[in-house]
Amino acid sequence: MEINHREKLFDFAALCFWIITSFAIAAYVFLVFGQDFRGYYAAARVLLEGGNPYEYSQVARVLIDITGWAGNNPFYYPLWFGWFFVPFTLLPFQTARAVWMLFNWALWIFGLFRMQQLLEFPTKGWRGWMLYLLATFIFAWTTWKFEQAGVLLFVLTIEILLSYKKEHWNRMGIFMALALIKPNIMLLPIAVLVFWLLLNRKWQPVLTALLTFLALLMITTALTPEWYQPFFKPHFGQGLTEVLDGPGQVTGVRLNSTLLDWLKWFSIPETLRCGMYLVVALATLWILWRSIRGSKSILEVMAIALLASFAITPYALQYDFPPLVFVLFWALAASQNVKGKLVPILILVFLASVLIWERPISDGYWIVIGLVVLTAWVDRGMKGAVVPEGSPSQSQ
Repeated sequence: MEINHREKLFDFAALCFWIITSFAIAAYVFLVFGQDFRGYYAAARVLLEGGNPYEYSQVARVLIDITGWAGNNPFYYPLWFGWFFVPFTLLPFQTARAVWMLFNWALWIFGLFRMQQLLEFPTKGWRGWMLYLLATFIFAWTTWKFEQAGVLLFVLTIEILLSYKKEHWNRMGIFMALALIKPNIMLLPIAVLVFWLLLNRKWQPVLTALLTFLALLMITTALTPEWYQPFFKPHFGQGLTEVLDGPGQVTGVRLNSTLLDWLKWFSIPETLRCGMYLVVALATLWILWRSIRGSKSILEVMAIALLASFAITPYALQYDFPPLVFVLFWALAASQNVKGKLVPILILVFLASVLIWERPISDGYWIVIGLVVLTAWVDRGMKGAVVPEGSPSQSQ
């Protein structure tokens, strides 16, 4: 009884340590860093004033007004994502920043608990809480540091999968549509999911997703007519490839956490980089096709689709990585049925080390590589393993 009491006390202490430490991380990055909430807040202010947030000149004016500088914050998100931030503009800027950070912290905690319900992994106890702490360091730290929306993408991914598990088809479709706030990250996984659902004769979530997307498009178009006009102007997407400090004010070249920029850091010639990218892209699409046609597990399909998206997307940064938390824990859950427990531990240590030794943000792509290796190792091990019924790797 005394040993059991000690174990429960240790479990509770680990839980408190994870939650308090994660809150401390969020508070620290709020006080020391901060970047992209400026763009969200300014775009919402422009919408509230009846303007067009895709006109960078209008957003830059508000940015200068509230923070004193324009910075590289053009608005490239779906219009309805900008309307989501309109309530924040009722608060002073710094107060709104604090609310956004608190929202992200709570969303992160909520998402990890929801993922545990989905995967039934890790088991509740100090080992699980320490895994969550490690995931907080690897994924949430950078996202919070830049005040980005990656945690929201992670939670939407988990809610999509939970809705499928519970057969809440309309709910699933709504979350699928909402996940497209960053199409550079989520368009490929959602497209893969749509094909997989149709092949498995699950029409309702696909129809709901389409209707939800169209409804959001029509409503926001009614609120902001001709929002698409800036798309056809020269240099509209300039902020995706160059660092700006106001319209036309280029201060540098953007470096992303993508395969192309990762290869660039090794001084590989551009022609060879493009050839290597093409080979990886074709191999990735072939693996995706095999997964869509052959897998009966939505968890496996989503994990592979997310990895594929981050592997070949032309535009992503390390703060976009939180959806990969699902890939990590799905692979760790499946690894329980594979011989060689040291391999996942070594890969976890490697993933955590990236944040310590990385220099340019393109080094963040090592996290994607590490997860690809972990997933491939688990897949190879599972082919020769006898999987107990009810195992996470066999769940829907």
